Amino acid sequence: MQQTKSNGNGERVIFDDRPHPVFIVTQAWRWIVFGVLLWGVMIWLDGRVQGYGLAFWAWVILGMVAVRVIVAGVDRAVRVHQLTEGRVVAQFGILRTVRTEMHLDRVQHLVVVRTLVERLFGIGSIGISSAGTGGVELVWRGVEKPEEVREMIRKVVEGHGGSGGGSKKKMAVIGLVGGIGSGKSTVAQAFADLGCVVSDSDKVGAAVLMRPEVIKELVMWWGDEILDESGAVDRKKVAGIVFRDREQRDRLEKFVHPLIHADRHALIEKCRLDGGKSGGRAVIVDAPLLFEAGVDSECDAVVFVQTPKRIRARRVQESRGWDESELDRREKAQMGLEHKREQADHIVTNGGSLDELLPQVAQILKDIESEL
Repeated sequence: MQQTKSNGNGERVIFDDRPHPVFIVTQAWRWIVFGVLLWGVMIWLDGRVQGYGLAFWAWVILGMVAVRVIVAGVDRAVRVHQLTEGRVVAQFGILRTVRTEMHLDRVQHLVVVRTLVERLFGIGSIGISSAGTGGVELVWRGVEKPEEVREMIRKVVEGHGGSGGGSKKKMAVIGLVGGIGSGKSTVAQAFADLGCVVSDSDKVGAAVLMRPEVIKELVMWWGDEILDESGAVDRKKVAGIVFRDREQRDRLEKFVHPLIHADRHALIEKCRLDGGKSGGRAVIVDAPLLFEAGVDSECDAVVFVQTPKRIRARRVQESRGWDESELDRREKAQMGLEHKREQADHIVTNGGSLDELLPQVAQILKDIESEL
């Protein structure tokens, strides 16, 4: 419902609501359906099977259903869905109040989720996330006509003038994928030359491995032999372990990827709140395992860097000393290139000529910005 009041931050409240009353039913419907059915069966059996007190337990079950409905009603009563001129708010919690706020400057993705039961009653949930996150950070539950409410939120976000300290500028997050040696770093630099900010997961990962707490954990796993003479992690030795053993690779990724994610998220937030003052038109995520690690869910678009294998093989031989068999072995540990290409939104051909590469990158950036 529309409001003209102000909240505690002095911001005008645009939308202030709670879940639709049907939310109570959708929360407790399993208890209602199965509880009533079981109550009926036990009452029916009580007249035919003596001595078990089935009627008493039938009413106990019905009482439990009533309690569950009351709890769902209280849950609805304490929930708050609020949209102000500066932020989105979700509040819930019966015994302990949980309040989540997100400045409109940070809002990047809006999604509507509706279960079958919610569809039957015309309600749904709205999930809101910011750029650089892999999951929903704020949820409005039991919203009536959720698609319409989502569009209302979208319009307010798009029209936000940055009075809360940010900018209304929409900044794209663009992921890069491609084969080993495809020249993703060169493509990332081309984007940087056009005013984008690059998040290089390889560099961030190398920095993460320098952290004392990370070194300590890896030594506990694999021993001191993974360290070089200076006491730092030898990345080649670690690579030798994880590329031979899928279980160890998964173990390392589960440990390191959240740390890399946090660094990337912080960079994206900084760029978005900066509002392009530092020249950031977009954030380019150069992550070798973009799809495998689910980083693509954080991106507005994904660009596949297409490079002939003969060129890639020559590059890795010159830069890393790998022969073609080593290149093949490493790539088999990753998602297939054809699948990456199919999942990408744009394709750039990187055959080695900057004169051919730069116009492609400029056009892709322009297309992505126009789609936001």
